[in-house]
Amino acid sequence: MRGLLRSANANERSAKRFSPDRVFNYTSLLLSKEDNMLYVGARETLFALNITDISRTQLHRNVSMSVCFILEDRKREECSFKGKDLQTDCFNYIKILLRVNSTHLYVCGTYAFSPICAYINTSDFSLVRNEMGEIVVEDGRGRCPFNPEYKSTAIMADGELYAGTVSNFQGNEPIIYKSLGQGTALKTENSLNWLQDPAFVGSAYIQESLPKGNIVGDDDKIYFFFSEAGKEFDFFDNTIVSRIARVCKGDKGGERVLQKKWTTFLKAQLLCSLPDDGFPFNIIQDMFVLTPSKEAWKSTVFYGVFTSQWYKGASGSSAVCAFTMDQVEEAFNGRYREVNRETQQWYTYNHPVPEPRPGACITNTARAQGISSSLHMPDKVLNFVKDHFLMDSMIRSQPLLLKRNVRYTQLAVHRVQALHKTYDVLFIGTDDGRIHKAINVKDKMYIIEELVIFPEPQSVQHIELDDEKGLLFVSSYSGLVEIPLANCSNYQSCGECVLSRDPYCAWTGKQCSNIKHAPTKRLLNFKQPLLQSSVSHDTSEIFIILIWYAGNISYYYQY
Repeated sequence: MRGLLRSANANERSAKRFSPDRVFNYTSLLLSKEDNMLYVGARETLFALNITDISRTQLHRNVSMSVCFILEDRKREECSFKGKDLQTDCFNYIKILLRVNSTHLYVCGTYAFSPICAYINTSDFSLVRNEMGEIVVEDGRGRCPFNPEYKSTAIMADGELYAGTVSNFQGNEPIIYKSLGQGTALKTENSLNWLQDPAFVGSAYIQESLPKGNIVGDDDKIYFFFSEAGKEFDFFDNTIVSRIARVCKGDKGGERVLQKKWTTFLKAQLLCSLPDDGFPFNIIQDMFVLTPSKEAWKSTVFYGVFTSQWYKGASGSSAVCAFTMDQVEEAFNGRYREVNRETQQWYTYNHPVPEPRPGACITNTARAQGISSSLHMPDKVLNFVKDHFLMDSMIRSQPLLLKRNVRYTQLAVHRVQALHKTYDVLFIGTDDGRIHKAINVKDKMYIIEELVIFPEPQSVQHIELDDEKGLLFVSSYSGLVEIPLANCSNYQSCGECVLSRDPYCAWTGKQCSNIKHAPTKRLLNFKQPLLQSSVSHDTSEIFIILIWYAGNISYYYQY
């Protein structure tokens, strides 16, 4: 980096904060466009905030989970007696906060290492009670972790909950579990070691049955993203690998084999590595699944942030990699791996596989064979998938962005229509409370803005993006911050506006403005020369990195 550094006062980047006294660990965010609310789960408490302004106290409501769930001293004492820290572990940390339907939310908390779940009526933001006036509570095991530090994920699809977590107090029984709804509850088979000490970072529901009436007749799928011990690698140290796993939404388990277990569970390795020496960033920290529309699911891009368990040059480096749906489908349609039970070594399975294809969803091909449900699958198919759940092919990618001495924790992606082209803009959180705003241009990533979100260094725990209102919500241990996706007026001149390379911004002839707020007929006169523009070669790679903190901005001109 070389060039000029200039500082200026700024009041335009209007951050709004929500941080009430004695509330900590803002671990769950749910953006609800249906009722214009942001639901927030923290330690012992739930909040309903108006998206318009999260800082206005008269616009928020809260539910105390400790009072309503009656977290008595007895429960905390039991937690402490089992060896957990009374001051940190033995509280109710909200880990799941999802919308069940148009009227209710589903919430789960660790509840002093005894997880429970409940329903919330969104009309008055109250916990649902039965005829006796008692709060309706469900066992949270298999849905919510016991330990608040454990990484887990959950997603709701048509009223059914799909969770990746652990199912016991010790934390050594990982599970991918489907519950709620009218269908059969399904889970992974723990005795078959389908999961190896996973750390779940995300999940996604992709409607691959669309468009309706298509020739394949495939099923919708639920994807899970996690890192785990890579038992297929015969190394001295415990090698960690990143995974993508999938199950079919219509899976009902097997009739005789794999009863009440997944019959479609498959997993593959995600490899984000350097092109020159293959150095791997093998630990996935977060994944954002960008799907243009429900029916355009084949154009899905999986953006992930990765770190490495090894050091190279500088510790704490991070990478951003992207994977396409074509890559994912190719891996899951490829060869399987098999383990030798005596040597515990894995190898490629090169023999014929039974039909229909093991681990595949029910398609028109299977229906033509008289198989309309996983309950009708032949035993030989289910016995095969029990032991051949790992795909042979790695899903490979090279870093679009590599940052040394930075540890990325979270990300959100927004596909932006600029004046002449569409760009993917990434908002990436760090472990010290910053947000990097980066733009993907021709498979190269450029950081165009750095925001210091929290006054004290602390890890970004969650990012939620409202593309309609142009807002970003960022949570941490101490609070929640709302910021606009762009503040074009911070750029005071045509040069600054152009060199920012911000796809949200364009020069009107008088000022730098957000193109989303401009009348369509005026856009023809706007200037927005991004990398595809006709600017001279000497300046086409010049960027302004805007660093914003506490009302001041600094511009770094980067060549």
